[in-house]
Order: sequence, then C-alpha cells, then structure tokens
Amino acid sequence: MGERAQQQQTGGSMILAALAAPLLGMMGLSFLAASALLFISLPLLILFSPLLLFVGLFFLVALVGFVIAATAALAGVSTLAWMYREIRGSLGLGSRGSELVPVKYLQRDWQEISTI
Repeated sequence: MGERAQQQQTGGSMILAALAAPLLGMMGLSFLAASALLFISLPLLILFSPLLLFVGLFFLVALVGFVIAATAALAGVSTLAWMYREIRGSLGLGSRGSELVPVKYLQRDWQEISTI
C-alpha cells in the first residue's frame, strides 16, 4: 500500500512542457495589452459610437444590397442558360433530349410573329 508509482517522463512530454510556459506567458501579455488598449480607447469609442453605429449600418445595408444583386444576377444567368438548353433541345432529360422544343414550331411561331 505504501508503494508509490513512479512517473516516467518521456522526451516528448518534456518538450511540450518547455513550449507551454512561453506560450502561456505570451497569452498573458497579449491579454494585458488588449485590456490596456481597450481601457485607453474606451472614451473614444463612447464618444464616436453614434457615428460608428450609422457607418456600420450603412455598410451592412450596402452588403445586403450587393448580395441581393449577385443573387439576382446568378438567377438571371442560370435562367438564360436553361432557356438556351431548352430551345436547343440539349437538356438531356431521358430520351426526349432533342424533342423538348422542336425547331419547326419555333420557326413557324417566328414567321407568325414577323408577319404581324
């Protein structure tokens, strides 16, 4: 019962322990630096917060507008590509690949439209 198990440390665990101490020290220093910078800049943040809020909202609205425009452009291009494949009959759905829109109907409809 009084026997105590000896712990053997390998070289890898010694290297990890040697690397952990400087990393923990650097983490502490970076936390102190970030806290000091926040404490120093807090009055400026409070003073300019209304301006920063509206600038942030403006950028958010602009970003949403760009996302909507990109989505509409993607939908338009994909619709045009789908229409092209549909008219050319190369959509490739089963065995009806070339029978989706026969060219003779398109020519006849175009001639009817052009005579009006």
